[in-house]
Order: sequence, then C-alpha cells, then structure tokens
Amino acid sequence: MTSDTRNFQPAFLKRPLAIALTSLTAALALFAVLHPSSALAGGCAGANKSPERLTSGQLRSAALCLINQTRAQHGLGPVSSQRKLAKAATGHSRDMVNRDYFSHDAPGGGSIQTRIGGSGYLSGAHSYTFGEIIGGGSSHKGSPAGVMKAWMHSAPHRSAILTGSFHDAGVGVARGFPGRGGSGATFTVDFGGRS
Repeated sequence: MTSDTRNFQPAFLKRPLAIALTSLTAALALFAVLHPSSALAGGCAGANKSPERLTSGQLRSAALCLINQTRAQHGLGPVSSQRKLAKAATGHSRDMVNRDYFSHDAPGGGSIQTRIGGSGYLSGAHSYTFGEIIGGGSSHKGSPAGVMKAWMHSAPHRSAILTGSFHDAGVGVARGFPGRGGSGATFTVDFGGRS
C-alpha cells in the first residue's frame, strides 16, 4: 500500500457509537468462526465462484461488496465506487496481465502515484490519501472470496482495506493472471480519500 496524505485530520467515534460497534463486531466475529465461508461471502453475489464463471462486472461488484462487508465488520463506513479510480485500477490489472508482471510498479516506470495522479481523482483536492492492493489467481483462489481471504491474511493489504480515511475505491479486474495465461483473474483496488 502506498499512501500520500496532506493535512489529514483523523475523525474519532463518539463513545456510545464505539461501544455499539464493538458489540456488533464481536457478534460478527463469532458468526465468522462458526460459519467461515458464509460469513466471508454472505450477501455478496458470486463471491465464491471461480473467475471463469463470472463477468468482469460481477467480479468487480463482488470484490467491492466483500471489502465493504469487511469494513462494516470492523466498524468502518463503506467505500463508494469511484469511476476515475476504477479506470486507473482496471488499466493496471490489464497491464500486469498483458506484460506478465505482478507489482504495484510497472516495468520501465509507472506507479500508483502516476496512475492516481493521471486519473484526475486528485484534481482540486486540498488534502488526499490513497492506497492500492493487488491480488488474483485461478480457480477458487481467484474468486473474489479467495482473493479477499488472501488480502485479509496479509498485514499491508488488511491495513489498506481497513483504513478509515479511505472513502472511495475503484476495483479493476483483468482476465488471466501473470505467468498463468488466460485462466483466472487479476484484481487491483485503488482506494482514495479527498477533501
């Protein structure tokens, strides 16, 4: 995750709301222990399906749904789908598949800073923060739920998903996975917050 923050002022929860959210989070965590697969993908259409069985739109929707579901379980508000971030994320996923690499930085140049800056998302912002996560695979590991599970078991990815200052997200998906040809899917999620 890369972050660039200027003049960021964190928001704090009021105590009664924090207590209610803590109780809700504990109940959801217990449900997740008792019903792990349904807790991860419950309510997110297609989340457990392999990428070959879903359209790109369904893959994007399921991934965003899972991200927002996870944020809610941790007492955070949802991120809204943002068109400019989605365009930057989609371009990066496609580039990774087409040029056979898996990294936040493209061979020969190109980084999250250049992608987000070039998207127009930061235009006119007085302050902003952004981050990016990438993932993918084939079969079950390339399903939205499989990718989300991997992200949540990786400290940097988990941190990006649970960053409270992110209010927007763009999910990009490309068919195929670097080094594996046309099977599977490659996901990029670009997060942002601006004022």
